[in-house]
Amino acid sequence: MRPRRIILFRFDRNPLVCRSRVRLLRRLNPGVPIYGLFGGDAGYKQVAFRLGGKSVLGLDGFYRSGQSGRWNWKNGDLMAAAWYRDVGYRVAFDVAHVIEWDLLLLDSLDRVYESIPEGAVGLTALTPLSAIGDDWVWTQRPDNRRQWDELLAYAREKWAYDQVPHACLGPGPCFGRAFLAQYAAMDPPDLCNDELRLPLFAQILDFPIFDTGLRRNWYSREEDRFFNSTSVSIDPDVIMEEWAKPDGRRAFHPVRGVFGGRQ
Repeated sequence: MRPRRIILFRFDRNPLVCRSRVRLLRRLNPGVPIYGLFGGDAGYKQVAFRLGGKSVLGLDGFYRSGQSGRWNWKNGDLMAAAWYRDVGYRVAFDVAHVIEWDLLLLDSLDRVYESIPEGAVGLTALTPLSAIGDDWVWTQRPDNRRQWDELLAYAREKWAYDQVPHACLGPGPCFGRAFLAQYAAMDPPDLCNDELRLPLFAQILDFPIFDTGLRRNWYSREEDRFFNSTSVSIDPDVIMEEWAKPDGRRAFHPVRGVFGGRQ
C-alpha cells in the first residue's frame, strides 16, 4: 500500500512563484494535501498570505509559528514540530514532506523519494560532521560553534548520545509520522539549526536515516549546478536539459522564478 503523503509547503515571499509551485505539486501529486507553513514576520505579508492562502495559493491550510522570520528560516524542523502539536496531530498521514517554495520538483513524491522507507527520516546530503569540519557557517562562526557545542553536550547529558554526528542540507526533508510525533513531543532546543538538529535527534530517537539524493555530494561544484543552499539560482537551461532526459535530475534548488517562465 502506498503511504499517505502530505506536503508542508514552507514559504515567506513571492506569492506568484508560490502559487505556481503549489499548482505543480498538485498536478504531480493528485490528492496529496498541501499545508502552508508561513515563515515570514508578522505584518501585512502574513495577513495577505493568510487571506489568500486558499483562494490564491491553493493551500489546504495556513500555519505560522508566531516566531520571527529569521527564527523560522533556520528552524524548519521546529516549525514542522509546532505545526504537528497545534494542527498535524489531527491530520491523517504516514509521511510528511517539507517542501520549500524555492525547491522545484519535476516528478511525483513517490518517485523522487522512492528510496526512503515509509518510517524513516529522509535528509539531503547527509554527511558526517567530521568530513565537513570548520568549513561551514554552522561550525565556523564562533556563536554558531558555541551553540553546536551546547547542543551536543545537551544530547550527551540528557540522552547519553554517543554516535557519530552528521549534518545535512535543509531543503527537502521527509519524516514518518512516528518521528514527527516524537520529535514534537521532545520540543528540542533551538540551538544551531535544522541541518544539525535533525540528524542528531533522528539518531537519538533511533529512527533510520536515509539520504534523499536530491544533492549527491556535499562538496561538489558540479552538484551546485543542480542543487545548492546558496543564493545562486539554478540556470533554467540546466533544468530544461535535465527535464528532457529520461533519467535526468528532477529536483533543483534554489529556483526562485516560475518554472517555464522568466527565472
